[in-house]
Amino acid sequence: MKTTSVLSLVLLSSSVTFPCAGKEIDRRCLEGDCVILTVEHGVVFAESTGDYVSKREIAKINEAGIPFVPAAEAPIRYAKTDRGWVAVVSAFLPKEFDYTAPELRVYIFDPQRNLRTASDQYNFLGSFNVGGIFHTDAEFVEISTSGSHVYVARTAVWLLPATGPPSLLLDLPGMLRRIRRATPQSAAGLWIDIQTYDGVHAETKGWRPEFWTWSPARVAFILAPGG
Repeated sequence: MKTTSVLSLVLLSSSVTFPCAGKEIDRRCLEGDCVILTVEHGVVFAESTGDYVSKREIAKINEAGIPFVPAAEAPIRYAKTDRGWVAVVSAFLPKEFDYTAPELRVYIFDPQRNLRTASDQYNFLGSFNVGGIFHTDAEFVEISTSGSHVYVARTAVWLLPATGPPSLLLDLPGMLRRIRRATPQSAAGLWIDIQTYDGVHAETKGWRPEFWTWSPARVAFILAPGG
């Protein structure tokens, strides 16, 4: 998946709210088939019309995230760290028509509310952890997402610095299983289930656990020997 840095974003008024009645946020159509992003009673839905009619619940709207995303997107997660960084996950429809839409996008704003990173993710949210996730001084944004196929998965982790833009430290084809926090007996890190599918051979479909240790000295995640 492609990650893009964005220098600026026009924030919406914090007074914007979604009514209880159904509200269309955006739609994409192709030859009479449409995918529509709606909000009903505070819940985000993806509706398909045409030959393949369906309606899928995405997640509840997180109103705290509304000022941070464009009007054509629906915020479903919002988090603010102790140092003032803000991360928001939104559901959006890609520009090209796609039956599997919506996709997810994560925004990261610095404490001055400047957008520092925007990254497109897959369709389904697995995990979203923000702040001092290891019970150490360092702050992070972690997100795991999956796609319409079980072998499509991604985990991305950014370090939130004292100054400057976030650093993307991990971008792996897998899903976060567990966070191991720092203790006197063990180093902090992430257990991630890595997808083994090679894209061709069905017998390679599966998962392999890996443990990535957080190294403050190297400001990096290090793959533990043997995974």
